Amino acid sequence: MRIMTKVLYAAAHSGFNLGEVPLGGGAAVAQHLVEEWGKAKPFELKVLGPSLLKESAPQQKDLVRYSELQYARFCRQFEKRLTETILQYDPANTVVLCNDVSEGPDFKTLAEKGYSIFTIYHVDVVDYFTTFYLHSWLKPDTTTSLYRKICRLGLAWAVPDVLKLVWEKQESSVRYSKGLVVPSQRMKEILLRCYPDLEASRVHVLPWGVWEEPIASQGIEMAKSQILKAYLIPEGASVLLMLSRISPEKGQDRLLKALAMWESRTDYPTQGVCLFIAGEAAYMMGKKYENELRKMASSLKRTQVHFVGYAAGAKKKALFEMADLYVFPSKHESYGLTLLEALHAGLPVLTTPSYGAKEVFKPEFGDMIAMGSEPSVPGLLVEGLKRLLVDRARLQGMGEVASVWAKSQNFSNVASALAVLLGSEKA
Repeated sequence: MRIMTKVLYAAAHSGFNLGEVPLGGGAAVAQHLVEEWGKAKPFELKVLGPSLLKESAPQQKDLVRYSELQYARFCRQFEKRLTETILQYDPANTVVLCNDVSEGPDFKTLAEKGYSIFTIYHVDVVDYFTTFYLHSWLKPDTTTSLYRKICRLGLAWAVPDVLKLVWEKQESSVRYSKGLVVPSQRMKEILLRCYPDLEASRVHVLPWGVWEEPIASQGIEMAKSQILKAYLIPEGASVLLMLSRISPEKGQDRLLKALAMWESRTDYPTQGVCLFIAGEAAYMMGKKYENELRKMASSLKRTQVHFVGYAAGAKKKALFEMADLYVFPSKHESYGLTLLEALHAGLPVLTTPSYGAKEVFKPEFGDMIAMGSEPSVPGLLVEGLKRLLVDRARLQGMGEVASVWAKSQNFSNVASALAVLLGSEKA
């Protein structure tokens, strides 16, 4: 009789209250995968999270407040303890699923001991790093080639560990994982360019879709009442919503620049615009970026901008119901779970062409601006806002179409497909 496969789910962002801690989409996916597999029981599942570190484990919002060096230290501590823990299990009937790359185990050691490893790429850390720390001066595939050359020359010892967690760790995950799970075709294409020896068949594109979060209507109405009491919404104003953690890649500054530009023009709406920025500063650049956003918002004269904090549960649902348009101006987006949530809630969208947005956007859902240089983005957003806000009835119709489509993108089906992939490894 075949022994049931055991899946060890290594997830550095698991075990936190996501109603309070803004860890992002990777943590949300992990939580919902565990919930789905807990009901379906396709295999024996054990989640390995930061609690492995015992008294030194990060608490509450520690992770999103760490500096780069603090976060790097956490990654290495977790890597060591995670690897030690996994090595206690029999590789003959154990599959290791990694929810993270930089925060993952020692991929090489585990592979050499015979473990089957699958890695979920919520973020291509090399692509992210080159975009925001190197300002896209170099392409991701150029940097991976340069790093390999550094290693061949025997100079890897001179590379700071925080950078090894980007280039060395990602290359290790690619080399030693049996399969890589990515949410978009574009991410697969970038990985294949960065790692020429990577077989395309090892990269599995699984767009996550969206999950149902039933919230009592009474709770949603109460949340609406609290929002209306706390924040001014001018009568007749168009209500815009952005919902994500406050971090430079999310592009909140692009929309604020667009609104400042629009205010100076004669075609700005006479009844005004109200913008809700929902989210909390998170990760290394978050707090500084939030301060910049608040300064930009304070300079607006005709637009009401409200920073409403982290939104989950009834508060998030209330914001979706109160908004006329969801704006998704991200500079870098692997997939865009909040975009899916907005579509599911029946909101039309205005989005920038990040490859995550391209994975789910359709013209009948709203408007995607053209690809352009960074200085051109605010102007393109203004034109998109004008096209969409001019006709409220058409806007509502777009939201209805979007909702029908989004509700067909069932997260449960994707969780089942991933379970089949993992379960078949030891079949």
